[in-house]
Amino acid sequence: AAQEARRKINKEAKAKGNKVQPQTLIAAGFVILVTSLDREEFPAGTVLKLYRMRWRIELAFKRLKSLIGLRAPPAKDPRIAKPWILAHFLIALVTEPLSRELGVSPP
Repeated sequence: AAQEARRKINKEAKAKGNKVQPQTLIAAGFVILVTSLDREEFPAGTVLKLYRMRWRIELAFKRLKSLIGLRAPPAKDPRIAKPWILAHFLIALVTEPLSRELGVSPP
């Protein structure tokens, strides 16, 4: 995982014309998680699994927002904003399986 992180850092820096600092490559070899969970109930391995799961959920929401073009609702009034958001989620629920079946990437 550390080597993959370093590869990604180098690739992104090269694409932007930046130079990678040695400290950045060293830091890529570490994962630091701070928690207030009880150490006996949640050993480090469990916390790491939970973190990875949470991160996958974050990425799924990010992809979903991108897929359906979800931005700020057109109004702050919850009576307007809630149906607007739900309509976008409905579009995603319909679009995703269809695009997979057709072998295309949704806009």
